[in-house]
Amino acid sequence: MILVVDDDKVLTQLLKTLLEDAGYEVHIAHDGETAYKHLRDPKCRGMLLDIRMPGINGAELLMLMAAEGIKVPVIVMAGFPDFDEEEMKQFPNVRKLFHKPLYPEAVLAAVREYAHK
Repeated sequence: MILVVDDDKVLTQLLKTLLEDAGYEVHIAHDGETAYKHLRDPKCRGMLLDIRMPGINGAELLMLMAAEGIKVPVIVMAGFPDFDEEEMKQFPNVRKLFHKPLYPEAVLAAVREYAHK
């Protein structure tokens, strides 16, 4: 299962369709609190994560994951240029950083590389 976390409901639906068409089971969360619950599911093999969200944001969720030893690989989606690859390296689960707008082929390639069905 791939977890898609973003407060943009249109984007999450597009990513869900893209990944399901590629054969992945997909769950959606629109906030960090809901995402955190899904991360405990042993079927969770990867997460696409927006950084800026209301409530628990992406960076806070990454900190919680590190503190609790949750090892799910994460592909970060940043809508603002104030996050870079170097900054994301502080989080052990982050495998890739994309800046929005996203390119479907690149996202799918990253999911195939870092998350396992």
